Amino acid sequence: MPKLPRLKTLAVSLASIAVLVTMTACQAAVAPAPKPELKVMTYNVYVGAPPNELLNISSVAEAPPTVAKFYQAYQASDFPARATAIAKIIKKSKPHIIGLQEISLIRRQEPSDGPASFAQDVEENFLDVVLDKLKDEGLDYKVAGQVKTFDIEMPALLPTGLVDIRLTDHDVILVRNDVLHSDALTAEYSASLPLEDLGFSVPRGYVIVNVKVDGVTYQVVNTHLEHFSQQVRVGQTQELLARLKDEKLPVIMLGDFNTKATEGTAYQAIIAAGFEDVWQGEPGYTCCQADDLKNETSQLSASDGRIDLIFTKGVETRESASIKTYTVGDKPEDRTPGGLWPSDHAGVVAELPLPETK
Repeated sequence: MPKLPRLKTLAVSLASIAVLVTMTACQAAVAPAPKPELKVMTYNVYVGAPPNELLNISSVAEAPPTVAKFYQAYQASDFPARATAIAKIIKKSKPHIIGLQEISLIRRQEPSDGPASFAQDVEENFLDVVLDKLKDEGLDYKVAGQVKTFDIEMPALLPTGLVDIRLTDHDVILVRNDVLHSDALTAEYSASLPLEDLGFSVPRGYVIVNVKVDGVTYQVVNTHLEHFSQQVRVGQTQELLARLKDEKLPVIMLGDFNTKATEGTAYQAIIAAGFEDVWQGEPGYTCCQADDLKNETSQLSASDGRIDLIFTKGVETRESASIKTYTVGDKPEDRTPGGLWPSDHAGVVAELPLPETK
């Protein structure tokens, strides 16, 4: 007989637990859905060596030792390790859309045959490396569009002899696997940097893709404007703005614009055309680490400024919800195990709070 009350108490307790479980399940079932937002990123991943000396070559005869120095610096920058660091950075925010600049394709031909043919042996394809590293992090991104800019081949004097080194540059738009995309378009700017001593110019361009997130279609642009000439950079800006002038879709423009916010001439032209710089923080410097990426303390500074930018035009955001922006790849913990910064630039992320779809 004394055991019966304990059985009754146990039955009551079990019943109470069942009620609590049911209430919790009901609360979970009616929990509000997360507010929609659009996350975008721009990141110049850096080829691994500065092009300054290459651009100062005055004749083909001067090329071999200079190209060799550039090539060896690129090799020392260990892009696979840096791409791993970049993939880990991307994993933290999982942006819907990523604009990448300086996505390089390195090819070589040994021995050199001069101008007889182009080098075809692939040494490293940055795009393949980045996509593989993203998969290693459990992420699924796909190429929505890419534009080839310059494609330069010159001889390098290496320990093994004279070798042709070919550098092909791309700007790429990646989208997350749950993002729809269509209508990729690419164009080369008519304004380009002339290298008169070598008899050619350095072209740049842009890629445009339509993407759909939460039922809204956006036109996304990625570009890398000229660094070494303000005149060329402003000309490229004017060409891009002319292309976008009559666009009816909301526009998101990503890139390394090589114009300082907020005083740069190209920057001011973009703002005058009705675009909004979404950056919300200060100072947000994005350039530049040491050429070899080995500096222990970040060198991003006011002298180089904030040149990696995200602009929008016609993009609606929720009222009373603030846009969140931040730099990435500029913290000591972002460096590779070998102590290299992921890039000489910082990346920039913007989280745009979207209106509720009706």
